[in-house]
Amino acid sequence: MNLKLTDWHDSAQCTWCERKDRECVTADFGDGFLQKAALCWSCLMKAVRVRARQSPAPTTRTPREQ
Repeated sequence: MNLKLTDWHDSAQCTWCERKDRECVTADFGDGFLQKAALCWSCLMKAVRVRARQSPAPTTRTPREQ
């Protein structure tokens, strides 16, 4: 999983929980799970856990798994 944090927001609306006035970061998941999403720290951890539980994208599987 490739996760890139590109920006920090002192006060923004979280994309995941939709709460306003939260300290957020802009997150981009390399596989397109979320792109340029403002996430509070709590929701960022949840998003990483959710994505980690999902099966890997077909392009990341080894030849033996296909």
